[in-house]
Amino acid sequence: MTARRLAALLVMAAAAALSPRAGRAEPAREESERAGGGDTAVSEEGRRFRVRFDPASRVWLGVASALHRGAGGTIEIEPEIDAGLSYRARSVTGSGPGRVVWQADHRVLAGRVSPTGQALDGVPALDAALYGASFLRHDESPRVVLPMSPPIAVPFPFDIGVEAEVGRVSIPSIPQRQGDGWSAPLVRLGVARATAILDPWRTGEAGRSFEIGLGVRYDIDAYYAESPSPQAAPARRTLGEPRVVHRIAPMTAGSLRLRLQSGDGLTVFDGRGDVVPHWTSEERWRVLVRSAAHVERILAAIDDQPIAAVLEGEYRLLPPALDVQAVHDLRVSLGLAFTLALR
Repeated sequence: MTARRLAALLVMAAAAALSPRAGRAEPAREESERAGGGDTAVSEEGRRFRVRFDPASRVWLGVASALHRGAGGTIEIEPEIDAGLSYRARSVTGSGPGRVVWQADHRVLAGRVSPTGQALDGVPALDAALYGASFLRHDESPRVVLPMSPPIAVPFPFDIGVEAEVGRVSIPSIPQRQGDGWSAPLVRLGVARATAILDPWRTGEAGRSFEIGLGVRYDIDAYYAESPSPQAAPARRTLGEPRVVHRIAPMTAGSLRLRLQSGDGLTVFDGRGDVVPHWTSEERWRVLVRSAAHVERILAAIDDQPIAAVLEGEYRLLPPALDVQAVHDLRVSLGLAFTLALR
């Protein structure tokens, strides 16, 4: 064997050894990721601690101060308590052009309560849902197959998904007003909603999507039955015999949602807007509008359990009904969330 040929073989062997796909280098990396090695770091003292988080898999309890428009148009401050459980599951199959990613986000008993905001007798203002879920499918080679002979596959530039929610209860801290000026306490029950989703962004990454939705929903509003007497204190006004308005959106509930998440899970943004033309039991069309933004940043972690700063803003247009006027509701809150990570 000549010296030149020997040198060439040595160079090829060194390149193969240094290649990230050589030998068992790739299986070793996958094994390290399964063990969570990519989510942790080691301090100088040799203690392992978490540096990457899954902000969608947790149990949380938050406290905040909220600014909102009061009944007289002034700005008021209320404390809020936010809590719930969420879990994200991701499934990856195939590789290359055949790679498919499913992301499923679940939320259980999630919402907020304002202990001092009582539009009803002894019932705090709140906004919470029994259960909500979102499913998003990413395909590296999306296509629509036409059942012709032979079948034809047409490129399809969207990820697809669906989201649903049942059992949302909302009691605004500031009630709507009747035509005579008296307050009309309201309890809104979001019985169910379901939305079909298209995502033109198609990142295939956790917590990153731009979702265009169109769906159906059914809500029930229960209003105070009678104008209270002048001697009735606002805190003592109850629903009594409620007047009920049913609201149905027959595939007319439109939505836009942008979700952003840093690679390490330390920063999260979730912005959403809904415009919902719907038919009511008063036999007329109304429009409900809601927009909200949620920003979260992990500040520290105690025994790998994160503490995050949370900033939220929300606007709602509650449409008129019966003799109750429309309300433009604006709210901004800032607080801390204490979480127990589930993964």
